[in-house]
Parts: sequence; C-alpha cells; structure tokens
Amino acid sequence: QEGMAEALHPGPFGSGIEKSEKLKMNNDNRNISHRRTARIITVASGLLFTAFSFVYLAFFQKDVLEALHYSLAQGKTVYAPWISAVVITAVLLLLRWGINSVIRLQGFLAALSYFPSFLLLGVLTDVGHGVYHGEGISSVWMWLLPVILVLYVLIGCLLARVSGSLTLKVSEVGVANSNFLILLMLCLTTVCIGNTNVHFHHELQVEEALRKQDYVKALKVAEKTMDPSRNLTALRAYAMSREGTMGEHLFRYPQLYGAAGLLMGTFDAEALRLNADSLYVYLGASPKLGESAMNFFQRICEEESGNYTTMDYYLSALLLERKLERFVEVFDELYTVRDSIPYYYRQALFLDKKLHVSSVSSDTTDVAMEELWEKYQQKRQELAGQRGEGNRMRREFGDTYWWYYQYK
Repeated sequence: QEGMAEALHPGPFGSGIEKSEKLKMNNDNRNISHRRTARIITVASGLLFTAFSFVYLAFFQKDVLEALHYSLAQGKTVYAPWISAVVITAVLLLLRWGINSVIRLQGFLAALSYFPSFLLLGVLTDVGHGVYHGEGISSVWMWLLPVILVLYVLIGCLLARVSGSLTLKVSEVGVANSNFLILLMLCLTTVCIGNTNVHFHHELQVEEALRKQDYVKALKVAEKTMDPSRNLTALRAYAMSREGTMGEHLFRYPQLYGAAGLLMGTFDAEALRLNADSLYVYLGASPKLGESAMNFFQRICEEESGNYTTMDYYLSALLLERKLERFVEVFDELYTVRDSIPYYYRQALFLDKKLHVSSVSSDTTDVAMEELWEKYQQKRQELAGQRGEGNRMRREFGDTYWWYYQYK
C-alpha cells in the first residue's frame, strides 16, 4: 500500500526529477523547432534574393548594365542580359555563403548575411551619364565600399555572438518576420543606390535601339511621357531623320525645348556612345562656339555645308521656333517633292493660309484637314477664355502643329 501511495503521490525528490526532464524535453523541442525555422528561413531568403537579383538585373537595370558593359568592353563584346543576370546572381550567392561561413549570423539576424550581396548589386548599377564618355561605376565607391564592408564584418562578428542566445527568446514567427523585414529593407536600399532616373533609362533604351537601327522601336520608348529630357527629344528626332519621317512624326511627341531639342547636350569628344559629336557627323557639320541651334541649321542649309538630311532639320527648327512665314519661304525654295508632303509640313502650310491670306505657298487643299480644322476651331471657341484652355485643347489636339503654334 505504501508503494502504491508513493507511485500515485511521488515525493518532492521524484517530482523535481520529472520537472527537470520535462524542462529538458521542452528545451530540446524548442531547439528543434528553431533549427527547423532557421532552415526554412535560409531557403526562403535564398529564393527571395535570387528572384530579386535576377529581376533587378535582367529587367529593371538591364539598360544601365548594358551601357556599363559597352563602356568597359568598348563595344567589342555583346551583352546578354539574362545570362549576365544569372552569373552575377550566382556569384553574389557564393559571396554571401563565403562571408557568412566566417561571421555565422543566425536567428532573427540571419538575413543580414545578404547585406554585402545587396550592396554590390546597388553599386554595380550606380551608373550615370558619365558612362557616355567611358566612365563606369561612381568613383566614390572606390573608397566607400571597402570601408562599409570592413565595418560590416566587425559589427557582424559582434552581432553573431549574441544572435543565437537572443533568438531562443523570440518566437518562430518573430524570427521569420524579423528576417523578411531585413530582406525588404535591403531590397529598398539596393534600389535607392542604383540609378533610378527614368529619363536616363529612356535615353539608354532609345540609344540601344538606334545602335541596332531599329528606329520603330526607338520611337516607341516612353512615347506617352509628357516631360522628356532634351537628350531623349534629340534622339527621337535623330530616329525620325534616319527613318525619313521627321515631318510625319515630330509633333506626335512633346516638344519642350524648341529648336535646341533637335541637338543633344555636349559631351566629351571621346564618348563611346551616340552623342552630340556623333550627331554632327551625321549632319555633316557642327555649330560654332555660342551658335544657337536655329542659326546653326540655317547656316549649314544656306551654305550647303551639311548633307541632305539638314533640310528636314532646318524646316523642323523653323516650326519649333514658330517662324511660320519663314518656314513657308524656305519650304517653297527647298522642298521640290510636292506630291507627298509630310503631314506636319502640310499642317503648317494649311495654318499659314488660314492666318495669312496673301500666302504664296503651293495649294494644300485637303478635305480631311479642313474637317479637322473645323473641329479644332469649334473646340477652341467653346473653351475660349476658360481656365486651363491650353491643357484641355491638348487632350484632343495636342498632336497637331496648330496646338503647338498657338498654345505652347
């Protein structure tokens, strides 16, 4: 009976052993759970980094990396976006594995082991307009990158000592959330470091299409944007000229810079890619010091120092500067092919006839244009004097020379 009582009601000593065993079992189970969570986080973090790196390199920063490759290789090799993205991502994964094998970050700080890889992704895409004249990654990283990496290793070693013990006090959900939050912050940091200038990306896309002589593709880049850069505007004009459609397409796109928008900003002479000097070679002449774009086109046309392409540039420059009467005079003098007058030249001649009864330009009777003019005039009368008249007219007639001439 005493034995049965002792079995049913163990004393203090037996009770302590059971509690100790239960505590040990709970700790073992918790360690197993944390190790399982750590494995899941390691795999998930690797997959997330791989996906981000590939998309970032192969799509978001493809044009920047292509420009950097062209600059470093001087155009001697071909850039393959997808293959390069895979190779770079694999190298960065190996870098993470190598660094973490030394530092051994774990638990709720395990995702910090990807910091060097994310940092190098950002540095690799921190490329600006300097790439046009042979420069690569920003020179500030030559000293800043080693400093950051050294600090990371020192701080990482300190954090690794405490991360393991502190992780046991955090729930599995808390550990997972902490790592995913770190990964998110590293992704955002990478994007902030890399070049996110939309105008620069558009210029690179157009230039790449021009180098491949795909002028249709070049004109489709950012065709809906309302605030193109001057270089993008000049590259578009160049594509139209190459395609022979400057008079057909010029005012389909916003023209914010007048005649100056037909020429690119000046870059160094040793630029590797299409630049101002390349455009001057195409035109057959270059402007004198301090000479405006308008005077430049006028001079090379009158002196016949440029090539045949300069006529469209000169006529377009006159339209962009709203020199309508002078446009008509030059058109009558230089434009000999009258059976297929480009669309915007016809609009300009039509407008001149409406504004100047004594116009001497050739007959430009066009039923479709007459109907469009009637709609344009009717809409203009409806909106006359109202607030935002110009913007409201642009919604319907922003792709006409008439709108540009009267509202721009």
